[in-house]
Amino acid sequence: MGAKMDLGEDEAFYSKLLNDMVTFVGVLSPDGTVIFVNNAPLELAGITLEDVKGKKFYDTYWWAYSEDARERIKADIATCAGGKRLIHEIQVQTADGSLIWIEFSMHPVFDEAGNLRYLVAEGRDVSEKKQALEDAQQKVAYLDNMPTYMAVTDLEGRLQFTSAVTIEKFGIKLEDVLGTRFDQMPWWEYSEEIQQKMKDVYERAAKGEKFEFEVDVKMGEDLYPIKYTCEPLRDENGNIYALLHTGTRIDELRAALDDAKEKVMYLENAPIPIIAVDKDITIKFINRAGAEAMGMRPEDAIGKKCYEVFDTPECGTDRCCIIQIMDQGRAIRGETHLRGVKEMDIQFTCAPLVDDDGNIIGGLKYIADITDLKRLMKERERLSEEIMRVSTPVIEVWEKVLLLPLIGTLETGRAEQIMERLLGAIVKQGAEAVILDVSGIPKIDADVAQHLVKTVRAAQILGSRVILTGIRPDMADTITSIGIDLTDVDTRRTLREGLMDAIPLVEK
Repeated sequence: MGAKMDLGEDEAFYSKLLNDMVTFVGVLSPDGTVIFVNNAPLELAGITLEDVKGKKFYDTYWWAYSEDARERIKADIATCAGGKRLIHEIQVQTADGSLIWIEFSMHPVFDEAGNLRYLVAEGRDVSEKKQALEDAQQKVAYLDNMPTYMAVTDLEGRLQFTSAVTIEKFGIKLEDVLGTRFDQMPWWEYSEEIQQKMKDVYERAAKGEKFEFEVDVKMGEDLYPIKYTCEPLRDENGNIYALLHTGTRIDELRAALDDAKEKVMYLENAPIPIIAVDKDITIKFINRAGAEAMGMRPEDAIGKKCYEVFDTPECGTDRCCIIQIMDQGRAIRGETHLRGVKEMDIQFTCAPLVDDDGNIIGGLKYIADITDLKRLMKERERLSEEIMRVSTPVIEVWEKVLLLPLIGTLETGRAEQIMERLLGAIVKQGAEAVILDVSGIPKIDADVAQHLVKTVRAAQILGSRVILTGIRPDMADTITSIGIDLTDVDTRRTLREGLMDAIPLVEK
């Protein structure tokens, strides 16, 4: 049975007894209706007693952040109303919407006759305790996941802790070796001389000495070289309280170094310039292609400012791509002109270099010579213009009569070139009539129609009569549907009809 007490109905009694308590206390009726809550949880939530009094406890602000939390409290009330005590941890909502952990308990209160009178809910802030526990667990996880072998002993050399990687690598259980002297650990069993050396090490380290040397450890039937260290751990008063032992496998380190060297070799032999700089724009790495492009050796460029080696319009200014990527935190691409052993058009890509914590520590830049590509692009543009000229000839079919046969797609760029060439020919030939034949255009949409009208109006301004020929029914429908007015433009179904109308115009 729960506790027996007669609280009465005097709210002043609750206030006097409970309001000065720093723990959270609430008095509920057996169905979970709030009768009283002390100041601590009210102040935490930024509410008053009037805001919650008479409400179901599970419908109050503290649990409004989650339907699961409300259902949990609702179930707690049912359990407690059945005469059972309960305790667990749960989060409550504070005034700013943040959540804190509390240790929550609830117990029933009975009167002298054994009738259930109240449910008393209590809460104690355990957020700091949980945070401390999480911090401790995280630190242990850090130790367990260290890639090096690690052990902690007391000053007599007895093992107090060893990392998970050590246990896994050596195939031992922590409980089997706790309290064992460090010199008697299984990885030293291959040599009594090494065991004695390790005993000397921890005895001297307990007096303040530090050690670092290479030694073999036994794993299975094989020996592996490690770099071993031992140093004393001191408290805030400088007193030695434990010894830290670490070991890093040198063969793994050498393999990592070989891997790094191989990757650097790939960069060194890349056919495009690659440069790495620090936050001060100082060159930390440059491959052979990059150095050769600037007429120097890599070792002569390393340590210099990037703008002292490379010469582009952006170098040494705020437009430098390295400065931009360090400001923006993202990769950028662009084109510029580089002056070096030879002048070249280049395409560059710059990306930020970050450390393990995600902080930008410099930038990486690689360059592609696009001089030939730019030349080919210019040649393509020239050929395109030539093809345009040939594909849209302005033909003088009769004295002062010009014919412009339009063939293919008429997009904006081409339309402007056609209009420019036509107007030039009108002025040069003194043309009085112009025939625009559109039978070679596969489709007329709103844009094409607008281009045609613009060309017609420009020719009319120069004093030429314009005759449109080759308009098909679908074209006529499109022109009409978009509301273009061609009432002042002569239109003929065929080019032959257009010529027959144009020639008499200029012979009058």
